[in-house]
Amino acid sequence: MPRAILIFTNGAVLTQSGVDGTALASDRQGRIIAVGSDAQIEALAGPNTKRINLNGRALIPGFFDCHMHILDLGLKLGQQDLSTPPVKSIADILELLKSRLKLNPRVTVLLGNRYDQNKLTEKRHPTVSELDEISRDIPIRLEHTSGHAAVYNSKALEMLGIDSSTSNPPGGEIEHTADGKLSGLLLETASWENQDRIIPEPTETELQDALKRAGAYLLERGITSASDAACSLDEVDIYKRGVFTQGIRQRLNLMMDWAEIVEEYGSEELPKPQELQPASISGHQLHVGQAKLFSDGAITTRTCWLTAPFEAMPENCGIPIHQPEKLRNLIIQAHRRGWQLAVHAIGDRAIETVLDSFAEAQRQQTRARPDHRIEHCMLLNPDLISRLRRQNVWTIGQPEFISSLGDAYITALGRERADRINPYATLDRVGAAVAFSSDCPVVPGSPLAGLYAAMTRRTPQCEVLNSKECLDVETALYAYTAAPAYATRTDTDRGTLEAGKWADMVILSRNPLTTNIEEWESVKVDATFIAGECLYGEEKL
Repeated sequence: MPRAILIFTNGAVLTQSGVDGTALASDRQGRIIAVGSDAQIEALAGPNTKRINLNGRALIPGFFDCHMHILDLGLKLGQQDLSTPPVKSIADILELLKSRLKLNPRVTVLLGNRYDQNKLTEKRHPTVSELDEISRDIPIRLEHTSGHAAVYNSKALEMLGIDSSTSNPPGGEIEHTADGKLSGLLLETASWENQDRIIPEPTETELQDALKRAGAYLLERGITSASDAACSLDEVDIYKRGVFTQGIRQRLNLMMDWAEIVEEYGSEELPKPQELQPASISGHQLHVGQAKLFSDGAITTRTCWLTAPFEAMPENCGIPIHQPEKLRNLIIQAHRRGWQLAVHAIGDRAIETVLDSFAEAQRQQTRARPDHRIEHCMLLNPDLISRLRRQNVWTIGQPEFISSLGDAYITALGRERADRINPYATLDRVGAAVAFSSDCPVVPGSPLAGLYAAMTRRTPQCEVLNSKECLDVETALYAYTAAPAYATRTDTDRGTLEAGKWADMVILSRNPLTTNIEEWESVKVDATFIAGECLYGEEKL
């Protein structure tokens, strides 16, 4: 057995593989040699071995956020944050925008993100007229925290070519006031199509700076692997350059925008996953993984696709992004080319439609274990839960949604349906495959906050969405470490602390398995390692 270059002792090594220890050793290549007792691991030390005394702290696999938006996070960290708290009202939003414009009077576009109308005093979205008070000359775009809606001022709408007579695009809606005027709110596809008309294309320097910001943000939260959940063909090269320059150090899994690929390739044969994998980059660092599709919107914007209408909105059952036949065809195309599907579906009708499409794809071309995924997979009933297990479909959940957005779910769906959101305990009990993530920057994206949310299911107003669906800490921790590696097909080198895998690890200030839920806030990320190198928190070692 090789000599260790780094050993950890005197702690709780929570491997997530079933065999824990008190110590761990890694080699010069940044891979784990062994986990065991202090004495067993000390025997592997050599004259140049570095020792880290955990002093009773926990060493766990690095967190794996298997559904977020990495580049988008980095770019948005450079925009105006409109999240609540601290923002409480539309007046607060307008003041922040005025201040930002005053500090940067030469900007060509004013961008903000993460506002949530459900948390504002007014309980509504800002309007075009309110944004016009800030400027009629500079385009303004405020993106909703869900990413499924945005509000614009008159200049931005004009640049987009939208007026009161413009028709809704497929899978989107242009909202009007009662008297037929534009409200400024665009929903779903209407909110993201043609944005290059108002938002300048970021330069290479700006893109790489965004990756650095995102990478540092994730390291502070103990995230060593992450998935970009809607990657364009151009963005593969951006990530490739970021990995080459070590501007971002996380192990990256790219979920490709399949609708874009189908449009780009046209009549040509559609690519297989390996054909988009950069040949010059190891799959350990950059892995082209899934074909990503959208089937519906979000609960907070009343655009997810439901079988019954939203509360107090008898005509509104949400918006299907693609009509069922088109969605089915897109899924079958990807399935036949060997892709693992990852389809965004939040409403029960959308989830049912996606499961139907997965089943049809499997009937047309049987694959031993396709490992298809439903992203978010929120509003479930017993039949859908049974189908998820029977069809071996992954549920990719975001517990932090409940702690950040849960009150809006009660308002939008009513209490009975809100209590059926993300029944993680039931899914675990029936043996359905579940992995956790954040969808950051929709929510802040802290795995420790996500663990707490999975264990308590408390909304911002301290309502509990069905206490029977609270998870124990062991199950929740597995869902944030080992399960995402299986859900992305990258488990051969990460997800658990086992000999031969990368030494991607996090030191937690306390052992989560022995920390009372009332003291959970005292659990912190003390240090983050990738391939045995401490990239965050060295001063705490």
